[in-house]
Amino acid sequence: MNSRGPFSLVICGENYHRIGSLLPPIGERPKFAQLYVFDPSTEVQDRMANFSSNDNILLPDIVQGLIEMFDETNELVKSFRRLRPQLQDPTTENLRLRIVGARVKGAEQYELPTGQELAGLIPGDFCPDKHDRDIIVNHRSEGLQRISSLNPKFDALHFPLLFPYGEDGYHTGITYVEEASNPLAKNWIHLPDKFLITHTGNRIKAITDVVYENFHTNYHDINYIKNRAIVTPTNRVVSEINDYMLAKVKGDAKTYYSSDSIEDDTINSSRWEEEYPTEFLNSLSFNGVPEHELQLKISTPVILLRNLNPSIGLCNGTRIMITQLGEHVIGGDIIGGSYDKTLVAIPRIVLNITEHR
Repeated sequence: MNSRGPFSLVICGENYHRIGSLLPPIGERPKFAQLYVFDPSTEVQDRMANFSSNDNILLPDIVQGLIEMFDETNELVKSFRRLRPQLQDPTTENLRLRIVGARVKGAEQYELPTGQELAGLIPGDFCPDKHDRDIIVNHRSEGLQRISSLNPKFDALHFPLLFPYGEDGYHTGITYVEEASNPLAKNWIHLPDKFLITHTGNRIKAITDVVYENFHTNYHDINYIKNRAIVTPTNRVVSEINDYMLAKVKGDAKTYYSSDSIEDDTINSSRWEEEYPTEFLNSLSFNGVPEHELQLKISTPVILLRNLNPSIGLCNGTRIMITQLGEHVIGGDIIGGSYDKTLVAIPRIVLNITEHR
Protein backbone atom coordinates (compact mmCIF):
# COMPACT_ATOMS: atom_id res chain seq x y z
CA MET A 1 0.00 0.00 0.00
CA ASN A 2 1.32 3.43 -0.95
CA SER A 3 0.64 5.26 2.31
CA ARG A 4 2.22 6.19 5.64
CA GLY A 5 0.55 3.29 7.41
CA PRO A 6 2.06 -0.13 8.05
CA PHE A 7 2.96 -2.27 5.06
CA SER A 8 0.30 -4.83 4.16
CA LEU A 9 0.78 -8.09 2.31
CA VAL A 10 -1.22 -11.18 1.37
CA ILE A 11 -0.26 -14.59 2.79
CA CYS A 12 -2.30 -17.63 1.75
CA GLY A 13 -5.09 -15.35 0.53
CA GLU A 14 -5.37 -13.32 3.76
CA ASN A 15 -4.26 -9.73 4.46
CA TYR A 16 -1.43 -9.21 6.93
CA HIS A 17 0.40 -6.13 8.21
CA ARG A 18 4.10 -5.88 8.77
CA ILE A 19 4.70 -4.59 12.30
CA GLY A 20 8.48 -4.73 12.40
CA SER A 21 10.48 -5.21 15.58
CA LEU A 22 8.67 -5.07 18.94
CA LEU A 23 11.66 -3.37 20.55
CA PRO A 24 12.76 0.17 19.59
CA PRO A 25 16.32 0.93 18.53
CA ILE A 26 18.57 1.71 21.47
CA GLY A 27 18.26 5.39 22.47
CA GLU A 28 14.90 5.97 20.73
CA ARG A 29 11.37 6.11 22.11
CA PRO A 30 8.97 3.24 21.34
CA LYS A 31 6.13 3.71 18.85
CA PHE A 32 3.27 1.78 17.28
CA ALA A 33 3.09 -1.80 18.61
CA GLN A 34 6.25 -1.26 20.66
CA LEU A 35 4.23 0.86 23.09
CA TYR A 36 2.29 -2.22 24.26
CA VAL A 37 5.34 -4.30 25.22
CA PHE A 38 7.94 -1.72 26.30
CA ASP A 39 8.43 -0.14 29.75
CA PRO A 40 4.92 0.28 31.31
CA SER A 41 6.15 2.98 33.70
CA THR A 42 6.80 5.38 30.80
CA GLU A 43 4.00 4.26 28.45
CA VAL A 44 1.86 7.37 29.00
CA GLN A 45 4.79 9.72 28.37
CA ASP A 46 5.93 7.69 25.35
CA ARG A 47 2.48 7.83 23.79
CA MET A 48 2.15 11.58 24.36
CA ALA A 49 5.62 12.17 22.91
CA ASN A 50 4.50 10.76 19.55
CA PHE A 51 2.20 13.78 19.12
CA SER A 52 4.66 16.56 18.22
CA SER A 53 2.07 19.20 17.24
CA ASN A 54 1.65 21.99 19.78
CA ASP A 55 -2.00 22.37 18.79
CA ASN A 56 -2.89 19.07 20.47
CA ILE A 57 -3.28 19.31 24.24
CA LEU A 58 -3.22 15.80 25.74
CA LEU A 59 -4.22 15.04 29.29
CA PRO A 60 -2.26 12.21 30.95
CA ASP A 61 -5.35 11.00 32.83
CA ILE A 62 -7.29 10.53 29.59
CA VAL A 63 -4.37 8.68 27.95
CA GLN A 64 -4.10 6.42 31.01
CA GLY A 65 -7.83 5.74 30.89
CA LEU A 66 -7.66 4.79 27.22
CA ILE A 67 -4.78 2.41 27.94
CA GLU A 68 -6.75 0.67 30.68
CA MET A 69 -9.86 0.44 28.49
CA PHE A 70 -7.99 -1.21 25.60
CA ASP A 71 -6.25 -3.59 28.01
CA GLU A 72 -9.64 -4.86 29.20
CA THR A 73 -11.60 -4.96 25.93
CA ASN A 74 -9.25 -5.38 22.95
CA GLU A 75 -8.03 -8.92 22.22
CA LEU A 76 -5.14 -7.73 20.05
CA VAL A 77 -3.85 -5.54 22.85
CA LYS A 78 -4.04 -8.49 25.22
CA SER A 79 -1.90 -10.53 22.82
CA PHE A 80 0.82 -7.90 22.85
CA ARG A 81 0.61 -7.49 26.62
CA ARG A 82 1.46 -11.16 27.09
CA LEU A 83 4.92 -10.50 25.66
CA ARG A 84 5.75 -7.75 28.17
CA PRO A 85 6.86 -10.08 31.04
CA GLN A 86 9.27 -11.94 28.76
CA LEU A 87 10.82 -8.74 27.46
CA GLN A 88 11.30 -7.40 30.98
CA ASP A 89 12.89 -10.63 32.18
CA PRO A 90 16.66 -9.86 32.51
CA THR A 91 17.54 -13.51 31.82
CA THR A 92 15.92 -13.38 28.38
CA GLU A 93 18.37 -11.87 25.93
CA ASN A 94 16.54 -12.67 22.70
CA LEU A 95 13.20 -13.57 21.26
CA ARG A 96 12.97 -15.72 18.18
CA LEU A 97 10.29 -16.30 15.59
CA ARG A 98 10.34 -20.02 15.00
CA ILE A 99 8.62 -21.84 12.14
CA VAL A 100 8.46 -25.47 13.19
CA GLY A 101 8.50 -28.11 10.47
CA ALA A 102 6.49 -30.73 12.35
CA ARG A 103 3.21 -31.57 10.62
CA VAL A 104 0.22 -32.58 12.72
CA LYS A 105 -2.07 -33.37 9.81
CA GLY A 106 -1.95 -33.64 6.05
CA ALA A 107 1.09 -35.89 5.90
CA GLU A 108 -0.05 -37.42 2.59
CA GLN A 109 -0.39 -34.18 0.62
CA TYR A 110 0.13 -30.43 0.92
CA GLU A 111 -2.56 -28.61 2.88
CA LEU A 112 -2.86 -24.87 3.37
CA PRO A 113 -1.42 -24.10 6.83
CA THR A 114 -3.30 -21.99 9.34
CA GLY A 115 -1.83 -19.17 11.39
CA GLN A 116 -1.55 -21.44 14.43
CA GLU A 117 0.44 -23.98 12.45
CA LEU A 118 2.72 -21.54 10.70
CA ALA A 119 4.57 -19.60 13.41
CA GLY A 120 4.92 -18.83 17.09
CA LEU A 121 6.86 -16.45 19.35
CA ILE A 122 8.91 -18.42 21.86
CA PRO A 123 11.17 -16.71 24.44
CA GLY A 124 14.50 -18.33 25.25
CA ASP A 125 14.47 -22.04 24.45
CA PHE A 126 17.56 -21.90 22.26
CA CYS A 127 18.66 -25.48 22.74
CA PRO A 128 19.05 -26.94 19.20
CA ASP A 129 18.29 -30.45 20.45
CA LYS A 130 14.79 -29.67 21.72
CA HIS A 131 13.03 -28.90 18.45
CA ASP A 132 13.62 -28.92 14.73
CA ARG A 133 13.78 -25.32 13.54
CA ASP A 134 13.22 -24.69 9.86
CA ILE A 135 13.63 -20.89 9.88
CA ILE A 136 14.81 -18.69 12.77
CA VAL A 137 14.51 -14.89 12.74
CA ASN A 138 16.21 -12.79 15.42
CA HIS A 139 14.85 -9.45 16.59
CA ARG A 140 16.70 -6.12 17.09
CA SER A 141 17.19 -5.61 13.36
CA GLU A 142 14.67 -2.75 12.91
CA GLY A 143 13.22 -4.74 10.02
CA LEU A 144 12.52 -8.23 8.83
CA GLN A 145 15.55 -10.42 8.32
CA ARG A 146 15.78 -11.74 4.76
CA ILE A 147 16.74 -15.39 4.50
CA SER A 148 18.40 -16.49 1.26
CA SER A 149 16.33 -18.81 -0.89
CA LEU A 150 19.44 -21.01 -1.12
CA ASN A 151 19.29 -21.72 2.59
CA PRO A 152 18.80 -25.48 3.06
CA LYS A 153 16.14 -24.73 5.66
CA PHE A 154 13.83 -23.80 2.78
CA ASP A 155 13.94 -27.28 1.23
CA ALA A 156 11.19 -28.65 3.43
CA LEU A 157 8.91 -25.78 2.37
CA HIS A 158 9.69 -25.91 -1.35
CA PHE A 159 9.05 -29.61 -1.91
CA PRO A 160 5.33 -29.71 -0.96
CA LEU A 161 4.70 -26.66 -3.16
CA LEU A 162 6.29 -28.37 -6.16
CA PHE A 163 4.29 -31.55 -5.53
CA PRO A 164 1.01 -30.35 -3.96
CA TYR A 165 -0.83 -33.59 -4.71
CA GLY A 166 2.06 -35.98 -4.18
CA GLU A 167 4.31 -37.02 -1.36
CA ASP A 168 5.00 -34.70 1.54
CA GLY A 169 8.74 -34.40 0.94
CA TYR A 170 11.18 -34.05 3.82
CA HIS A 171 8.65 -34.80 6.53
CA THR A 172 10.50 -36.21 9.54
CA GLY A 173 7.26 -37.18 11.25
CA ILE A 174 6.46 -40.02 8.82
CA THR A 175 6.84 -43.34 10.59
CA TYR A 176 9.38 -45.70 9.03
CA VAL A 177 7.81 -49.00 8.00
CA GLU A 178 10.21 -51.79 7.18
CA GLU A 179 7.63 -54.23 5.82
CA ALA A 180 4.39 -53.69 3.93
CA SER A 181 1.36 -53.61 6.19
CA ASN A 182 -0.84 -55.36 3.60
CA PRO A 183 1.35 -57.75 1.59
CA LEU A 184 -0.16 -59.14 -1.59
CA ALA A 185 -0.70 -62.87 -1.63
CA LYS A 186 -0.04 -63.24 -5.37
CA ASN A 187 1.19 -60.96 -8.09
CA TRP A 188 -1.88 -61.50 -10.27
CA ILE A 189 -4.52 -59.17 -11.68
CA HIS A 190 -8.02 -60.56 -11.29
CA LEU A 191 -10.49 -59.67 -14.04
CA PRO A 192 -14.20 -59.48 -13.22
CA ASP A 193 -16.28 -62.32 -14.60
CA LYS A 194 -18.29 -59.93 -16.77
CA PHE A 195 -15.15 -59.29 -18.86
CA LEU A 196 -14.49 -63.00 -19.48
CA ILE A 197 -15.81 -65.16 -22.32
CA THR A 198 -15.90 -68.81 -21.37
CA HIS A 199 -16.04 -71.54 -24.02
CA THR A 200 -15.64 -75.29 -24.30
CA GLY A 201 -15.42 -75.63 -28.07
CA ASN A 202 -14.60 -73.28 -30.92
CA ARG A 203 -12.86 -70.20 -29.46
CA ILE A 204 -13.44 -68.14 -32.62
CA LYS A 205 -17.17 -68.85 -32.51
CA ALA A 206 -17.32 -68.00 -28.79
CA ILE A 207 -15.85 -64.51 -29.14
CA THR A 208 -17.64 -63.60 -32.39
CA ASP A 209 -21.02 -64.66 -31.01
CA VAL A 210 -20.56 -62.25 -28.10
CA VAL A 211 -19.13 -59.30 -30.05
CA TYR A 212 -21.31 -59.71 -33.15
CA GLU A 213 -24.59 -60.84 -31.64
CA ASN A 214 -27.32 -61.44 -34.26
CA PHE A 215 -24.75 -60.92 -37.00
CA HIS A 216 -26.74 -62.72 -39.70
CA THR A 217 -29.49 -60.05 -39.59
CA ASN A 218 -27.37 -56.94 -38.96
CA TYR A 219 -24.10 -57.37 -40.88
CA HIS A 220 -25.25 -54.99 -43.64
CA ASP A 221 -26.03 -52.18 -41.11
CA ILE A 222 -23.21 -49.61 -40.90
CA ASN A 223 -24.22 -48.46 -37.40
CA TYR A 224 -24.09 -52.07 -36.20
CA ILE A 225 -20.59 -52.63 -37.63
CA LYS A 226 -19.35 -49.20 -36.46
CA ASN A 227 -19.63 -50.03 -32.76
CA ARG A 228 -17.97 -53.47 -32.90
CA ALA A 229 -14.42 -54.73 -33.41
CA ILE A 230 -12.14 -57.56 -32.30
CA VAL A 231 -8.47 -56.79 -31.58
CA THR A 232 -6.07 -59.71 -32.03
CA PRO A 233 -2.34 -60.08 -31.31
CA THR A 234 -1.26 -61.83 -34.54
CA ASN A 235 -2.10 -61.82 -38.24
CA ARG A 236 -2.81 -65.55 -38.10
CA VAL A 237 -5.71 -64.99 -35.69
CA VAL A 238 -6.93 -62.12 -37.87
CA SER A 239 -7.12 -64.46 -40.85
CA GLU A 240 -8.99 -67.10 -38.85
CA ILE A 241 -11.62 -64.60 -37.66
CA ASN A 242 -11.98 -63.01 -41.10
CA ASP A 243 -12.54 -66.39 -42.79
CA TYR A 244 -15.08 -67.41 -40.15
CA MET A 245 -17.07 -64.15 -40.35
CA LEU A 246 -16.90 -63.98 -44.16
CA ALA A 247 -18.55 -67.40 -44.38
CA LYS A 248 -21.54 -66.04 -42.41
CA VAL A 249 -22.17 -63.24 -44.93
CA LYS A 250 -24.64 -64.10 -47.69
CA GLY A 251 -23.56 -63.99 -51.34
CA ASP A 252 -20.60 -65.09 -53.44
CA ALA A 253 -17.07 -64.07 -52.55
CA LYS A 254 -14.72 -62.43 -55.03
CA THR A 255 -11.03 -63.28 -54.70
CA TYR A 256 -8.24 -60.76 -55.32
CA TYR A 257 -4.62 -61.90 -55.67
CA SER A 258 -1.45 -59.94 -55.10
CA SER A 259 1.23 -59.77 -57.80
CA ASP A 260 4.43 -60.39 -55.84
CA SER A 261 7.91 -59.89 -57.28
CA ILE A 262 11.42 -58.95 -56.18
CA GLU A 263 12.55 -55.41 -56.91
CA ASP A 264 14.29 -55.30 -60.28
CA ASP A 265 18.05 -55.92 -60.10
CA THR A 266 19.53 -56.25 -63.60
CA ILE A 267 22.80 -57.74 -62.32
CA ASN A 268 21.38 -60.63 -60.27
CA SER A 269 17.80 -60.88 -61.55
CA SER A 270 18.07 -64.47 -62.72
CA ARG A 271 19.64 -65.66 -59.46
CA TRP A 272 16.92 -63.98 -57.35
CA GLU A 273 14.18 -65.59 -59.42
CA GLU A 274 15.70 -69.02 -58.92
CA GLU A 275 16.22 -68.67 -55.15
CA TYR A 276 12.91 -66.89 -54.45
CA PRO A 277 10.19 -68.19 -56.77
CA THR A 278 6.78 -66.52 -56.97
CA GLU A 279 5.15 -69.26 -54.88
CA PHE A 280 7.51 -68.47 -52.01
CA LEU A 281 6.82 -64.74 -52.24
CA ASN A 282 3.08 -65.39 -52.14
CA SER A 283 3.47 -67.31 -48.86
CA LEU A 284 5.14 -64.41 -47.00
CA SER A 285 3.22 -62.36 -44.45
CA PHE A 286 4.19 -58.82 -43.41
CA ASN A 287 2.81 -56.35 -40.92
CA GLY A 288 0.61 -53.75 -42.58
CA VAL A 289 0.23 -55.74 -45.80
CA PRO A 290 -2.74 -57.98 -46.69
CA GLU A 291 -2.29 -61.65 -47.49
CA HIS A 292 -1.66 -62.85 -51.03
CA GLU A 293 -5.27 -64.00 -51.34
CA LEU A 294 -7.97 -61.53 -50.32
CA GLN A 295 -11.62 -62.64 -50.37
CA LEU A 296 -14.39 -60.04 -50.17
CA LYS A 297 -18.18 -59.95 -50.28
CA ILE A 298 -20.70 -57.16 -50.60
CA SER A 299 -21.48 -55.66 -47.12
CA THR A 300 -18.21 -56.87 -45.57
CA PRO A 301 -16.12 -54.28 -43.67
CA VAL A 302 -12.43 -53.71 -44.48
CA ILE A 303 -9.79 -51.45 -42.95
CA LEU A 304 -7.16 -49.42 -44.81
CA LEU A 305 -3.50 -50.11 -44.02
CA ARG A 306 -2.08 -47.10 -45.88
CA ASN A 307 -2.78 -43.38 -46.32
CA LEU A 308 -4.26 -43.21 -49.82
CA ASN A 309 -6.01 -39.81 -49.88
CA PRO A 310 -6.45 -38.14 -46.45
CA SER A 311 -8.36 -35.23 -48.01
CA ILE A 312 -11.36 -37.52 -48.62
CA GLY A 313 -10.91 -39.67 -45.52
CA LEU A 314 -8.81 -42.53 -46.98
CA CYS A 315 -6.27 -42.83 -44.17
CA ASN A 316 -4.51 -45.63 -42.35
CA GLY A 317 -7.15 -47.14 -40.06
CA THR A 318 -10.23 -45.99 -42.00
CA ARG A 319 -12.98 -48.62 -42.06
CA ILE A 320 -15.10 -49.10 -45.19
CA MET A 321 -18.26 -51.10 -45.88
CA ILE A 322 -17.91 -52.78 -49.31
CA THR A 323 -20.70 -51.92 -51.79
CA GLN A 324 -19.06 -52.73 -55.16
CA LEU A 325 -16.47 -55.30 -56.29
CA GLY A 326 -14.81 -54.54 -59.64
CA GLU A 327 -11.86 -56.14 -61.40
CA HIS A 328 -9.26 -53.53 -60.42
CA VAL A 329 -11.21 -51.30 -58.04
CA ILE A 330 -13.57 -51.71 -55.10
CA GLY A 331 -16.15 -49.24 -53.82
CA GLY A 332 -17.65 -48.70 -50.41
CA ASP A 333 -18.96 -46.34 -47.73
CA ILE A 334 -16.69 -44.98 -44.99
CA ILE A 335 -17.67 -46.15 -41.50
CA GLY A 336 -17.50 -43.48 -38.76
CA GLY A 337 -15.48 -40.28 -38.44
CA SER A 338 -15.92 -36.99 -40.28
CA TYR A 339 -16.52 -38.78 -43.59
CA ASP A 340 -19.09 -41.25 -42.27
CA LYS A 341 -21.10 -42.96 -45.09
CA THR A 342 -19.05 -41.19 -47.80
CA LEU A 343 -18.81 -43.25 -51.01
CA VAL A 344 -15.17 -43.89 -52.00
CA ALA A 345 -13.24 -46.04 -54.49
CA ILE A 346 -10.02 -47.94 -53.78
CA PRO A 347 -7.87 -48.85 -56.82
CA ARG A 348 -5.18 -51.48 -57.15
CA ILE A 349 -1.96 -49.98 -55.73
CA VAL A 350 1.75 -50.86 -55.56
CA LEU A 351 3.31 -51.57 -52.16
CA ASN A 352 7.05 -51.79 -51.52
CA ILE A 353 8.15 -53.91 -48.57
CA THR A 354 11.27 -52.75 -46.71
CA GLU A 355 11.09 -55.28 -43.87
CA HIS A 356 14.12 -57.61 -43.83
CA ARG A 357 13.71 -61.34 -43.24
